[in-house]
Amino acid sequence: MAPTPKRPQLETTLAYMAVGVILSSILAILTTLVLALFEVDQITPIIVQLPLVGLPIGFMLIMALLVVTVIRRSRENRS
Repeated sequence: MAPTPKRPQLETTLAYMAVGVILSSILAILTTLVLALFEVDQITPIIVQLPLVGLPIGFMLIMALLVVTVIRRSRENRS
């Protein structure tokens, strides 16, 4: 069996951060929808505004992951 190549720590960290931020934003959206469905009057503003900040940050993390991966692969191909 061939040894599996090790992923760099930066790529792994960026991937987990992106998944965490996007998942928490999606959960906040679903929570807002469920609370609106049950006609709750007092919805915490942080739950409503989290996706407005979290989704763009998650997108930027994915773009950073893409750039880091492309740079690493181009260096591997040169050597």
